[in-house]
Amino acid sequence: MNHMIHYLRLCSILILALVTSCVNPGSSAMRAQQAALLSHDLQQLSTTVSASEADKMATTAIEQSIRISEDYKPIRLAWLNNSLVNMGLRQRGLCYHWRNDLFPPLFKLESKTLKLRLATSSRGKYFEHNAIVVSAKDTTFEQGLILDPWRGGGRLWWGRLGEDKYPWVLLDRKQTPVVLRPMLTPDMVSNQEEKQKR
Repeated sequence: MNHMIHYLRLCSILILALVTSCVNPGSSAMRAQQAALLSHDLQQLSTTVSASEADKMATTAIEQSIRISEDYKPIRLAWLNNSLVNMGLRQRGLCYHWRNDLFPPLFKLESKTLKLRLATSSRGKYFEHNAIVVSAKDTTFEQGLILDPWRGGGRLWWGRLGEDKYPWVLLDRKQTPVVLRPMLTPDMVSNQEEKQKR
């Protein structure tokens, strides 16, 4: 019986340690280095990508991911963080929360050479995942980079869409979150507003 009590105490301590171990945002120098690497990868998407726009996009993506992390206070294991959100022990922190909060600051950059889209994987299934794809204006969705702040709990993960472990597809316009529709589908939104006026 004593062994069982000690075992349960040990498990409780380990769970508490996991729950309270937040992601370290890293030093400003480390984040600057990450932004430089991301900018380089963005510029590799096409010769038409502006270096200054890539720099702004990269820095914003890295820094905003950290800011969101400060709000969410996620733990190190993303899937365990999801469980905490689903149990009501955290308010936000699911992959689509990260995506929805990261997208507007990137959109506000008004990049002329980079295009933002929403990506989804295994939509409607247990292992559904959501992220942002950034591609050059003159290339396809499939040639873009995935930006995924959820995976690292605020330390932005990125990689080529076709090389990632998730089978990404473009999120259907009808499934686009209402809060992001004016940014992603301005023509559709303006047409609906016009119809409502008539």
